Amino acid sequence: MQVAIDGPAGSGKSSVCKIVAEKYSLTYIDTGAMYRSIAWLSVHFGEDNLAAKAENTEFILEDNGRKISIKYNGKIYDLTKEIRTPEISSKVAFVAADSDIRKILVKKQQFYAEGSDVIMEGRDITTVVLPNADIKIFLTASPEERAKRRFKEWEGIDKASEYTKVLEEIKKRDEMDMTRKESPLLQSEDAVLLDTTGLSLEQVADKIGEMIISYKHNH
Repeated sequence: MQVAIDGPAGSGKSSVCKIVAEKYSLTYIDTGAMYRSIAWLSVHFGEDNLAAKAENTEFILEDNGRKISIKYNGKIYDLTKEIRTPEISSKVAFVAADSDIRKILVKKQQFYAEGSDVIMEGRDITTVVLPNADIKIFLTASPEERAKRRFKEWEGIDKASEYTKVLEEIKKRDEMDMTRKESPLLQSEDAVLLDTTGLSLEQVADKIGEMIISYKHNH
């Protein structure tokens, strides 16, 4: 079974997917973390030949999405917290807009999903990575709601920032994601729209769970 979830930054994709994955025995794949990892590489190892760096990066996904490490140049780096900083958030959209990097990471993502029961989330999962997924969902929320969530995320790792700054960052990221030439963020025709504004993570996870149960019942 393949569950594909797309949606803008801060819509709750990662948090909800972790809950659903655990409850329904699915492997969780956070594609955004993969792009963030390449953004981290650009900061620490330079922006030159970034596609080649992505090709030579091995992603190590552990604890069902709660831990991500990469193996690069023979060394393993735990990036679980490193990739959630404002610095990386400000750079990831530029990395994600690179067509060569996207092609490389999409292949890796499709490889991870092959032959597995997965729940995968990102910006182009329902349209590009898993176009034949059994369940497709477009998860969204108001920019203000998403900014609040991201603000809490940053405060949690001692990276507090002004709310208005976070809101502007969210809106800027939306604009870049939706207007980029390569795999722009959009809702596929066969994806279910799920607005999470005002809903708890558990409530959203329950709604997705209902879709999974319904699919299993009918197949």
